[in-house]
Amino acid sequence: MLNGQWPADGRGCEHCRDQEQFGGVSDRIQWLSSTSNERYVPRELYQDPTLLKVKPTQISVHFNNKCNLKCLYCGPELSSSWMKEKLKYEQGVDYGLDPWLLDTTYKDRLAKFYAWMEQNYSSLKAFDILGGEPFIQPECFDCIDWMIAHPNPDCDVEIYSNFQVKHELFKKNMEKVKQLAGTVREVCIVASIDCYGPAAEYIRYGHDWATFEQNWLYFLQECPEVKSTMNWTITSLSVPYTAELMRKIIVWDKEIRKTSVNLNKCVDPIIYDPHIMPQGFYAKHIEEILQLADQMSSNDVYKKYVQGIFNEIDQSPAMPEKIKELKQRLTVLDGRRGTDWKVTFPWLMEIN
Repeated sequence: MLNGQWPADGRGCEHCRDQEQFGGVSDRIQWLSSTSNERYVPRELYQDPTLLKVKPTQISVHFNNKCNLKCLYCGPELSSSWMKEKLKYEQGVDYGLDPWLLDTTYKDRLAKFYAWMEQNYSSLKAFDILGGEPFIQPECFDCIDWMIAHPNPDCDVEIYSNFQVKHELFKKNMEKVKQLAGTVREVCIVASIDCYGPAAEYIRYGHDWATFEQNWLYFLQECPEVKSTMNWTITSLSVPYTAELMRKIIVWDKEIRKTSVNLNKCVDPIIYDPHIMPQGFYAKHIEEILQLADQMSSNDVYKKYVQGIFNEIDQSPAMPEKIKELKQRLTVLDGRRGTDWKVTFPWLMEIN
């Protein structure tokens, strides 16, 4: 990037790269355009912006891969449920991952993590806890207890969750999160959900909308100390069902409180990247999505950000071989999970 070149595929930069190539406002540009983000810049970079090693002001932590969902685009590295399915149905295949490695090194790595925190937490500006699913990981709440005992009023904390835990456990967890909010600059819960209805339950296998909505509404109504955000992954299957979720957000914004929404496009596995579909295939859905985006936000930069994502999707050349591969993959998963993609996504049968 210092040489004006994008990193090679597989480094995680494809989402922003593709948007910018189509003239869109990417996450990168949106983040850099906000003066409120200047607080996260390491001091050393004000003296030399080309430095590659600085004391971090932000960290993201995955304690382990324990998760109760098997999202289509995820895998065993980030989901223990995926790991169990892989071991059951794909024995003998080498995925380059030892499922029991966690047990042999975990305690040592946790000890090193807290030793690092003792020396560095007080200077952090942002601390993110991701999964797996943090709300079913005891380590997440051990860490929250540690942070409560070591206040950092200059730190923003984000905790990602799929909101798929029993309601009483969710309420118990949120009491601890609200306690954390009193010791840091702000706490934000980021809900991971991609679209609405049966499609959402298929894409994020294990997701139950009723459970999500019960926990989400409790969060909005009873936890005003904690900021609300959603993270939506745009996939080749979710676009036709995104507008309905947007309408839900608009109602909740008016009736309860405002939620910000971050969008990211799936780029790996490529069969779930929406740009594999024929050009113009999503046109009517995109038109509706952009109209609803105007209602969700008055921020012009955010609107351009949303428009850029879908312009790139709509204008990219189709990949028929990947569409065929997508159908084959869904058929395999249906055989394991008792689902039926032809019922959930009937429109996909018509695309060659």
